[in-house]
Amino acid sequence: MEKLINNLLDHEQLRTNALNMVASENRTSPLVRIMMASDLAHRYSDQLYGGTNFIRRIMEICVEVLQELFKAKYVLITPLSGNLAVLSAVLGLTKIEERIAKIFHEDGGYPLNLRAFNRIGVKLPFDHEKRTINFDLSENVLLQTPPAIIMLGQSVFTHPHPVQAFRTFLNTHSLDIPIIFDGSHVLGLIAGHQFQDPLREGADALLGSTHKTFFGPQGGIVVSNNQKIFNKIKRFGGFTQGSHILIDNLHPHRVAALAMAGLELLEFGKEYATQVVKNSQALAQEFHRNGLPVKGTKVNFTQSHQVLLDYPQKTAFKIKNKLESIGIFTDALLRFGTSELTRLGMKEAEMKEIAHIISDCIQENLHHQKLIKQIKDLSQTFQKVQYTFDMTEYPSIKNLVKNYLHI
Repeated sequence: MEKLINNLLDHEQLRTNALNMVASENRTSPLVRIMMASDLAHRYSDQLYGGTNFIRRIMEICVEVLQELFKAKYVLITPLSGNLAVLSAVLGLTKIEERIAKIFHEDGGYPLNLRAFNRIGVKLPFDHEKRTINFDLSENVLLQTPPAIIMLGQSVFTHPHPVQAFRTFLNTHSLDIPIIFDGSHVLGLIAGHQFQDPLREGADALLGSTHKTFFGPQGGIVVSNNQKIFNKIKRFGGFTQGSHILIDNLHPHRVAALAMAGLELLEFGKEYATQVVKNSQALAQEFHRNGLPVKGTKVNFTQSHQVLLDYPQKTAFKIKNKLESIGIFTDALLRFGTSELTRLGMKEAEMKEIAHIISDCIQENLHHQKLIKQIKDLSQTFQKVQYTFDMTEYPSIKNLVKNYLHI
């Protein structure tokens, strides 16, 4: 037990002296954490079990919050991850040996092994200079080998996808192909009315993770305004006692935490998402001024939470480790995320300072210990400050919570 506790304490200490720029992570508010640590963590939710009435009401509240947040009629909160939400769509909307048009891994797509599910991937052409799908070339792909579904979205995600162009094309050619938008990385930006609006642009369903730009617990959701498509996805990703397929317990504490994060996004999501994008652009521009190879130079670098540096794979992994040694966490793809730093209240000035520290580390311009101290000072300054985008700073959200909880 002592070893376990000591490792947890060491982890907490590590985080107070470092800056997290992992693009696929974020930080939850104290209220979200309270939900995660509540009695709900021990419980089931089905009415088969006694004592579940309040749990089912919490589930209903979560759905209502997300319906309002995404302006969607249908919401699925059962997936325990973004990946399970994707699998629900794949299994619900396609048959064995059918094709799925998607961005491949080498172009920044998710590394989902479709062959493991007896499905075939069809590559959507990607324009690396414009950092999005090449729609003109995609037209030929769709006409020559019509897929069962079109899966948009990617893991390395800096610019919007041409959802509306795909919808117009399908309508023009009378092609009944569902468009599924995997917004795992940009879900919080979509909720904050930044980046793009897939459902209004023509996507049949929006799905993804709830712990990246969406600052909730780890998990997944599906939202849609197309009842037919939604029901097919729900068949695999939903949960009905006795007939579940992928999920047999939706983890009620996660659902309550998801509802709370959704309420926070309803209150200040636009302000948060706007600042995330501003911070990303400031970081990218400063990288560029410092001589680092930033992807997307012809399209203003980024419109999301991600800033991408362009190094060979082996070099990138070494840089990731070098940055970790001074207290900056990123990944081996060198995707620098600004979501968590934005949650702590950092703005463009801090992004420029961080860009200089990262540049100095990569280019070995300053002594290692000096860089460590700079990061530690910056981290501790903002760790002591209550989250800028936190419920406690917005008194009106109390009324919003009371409304949903019917207090």
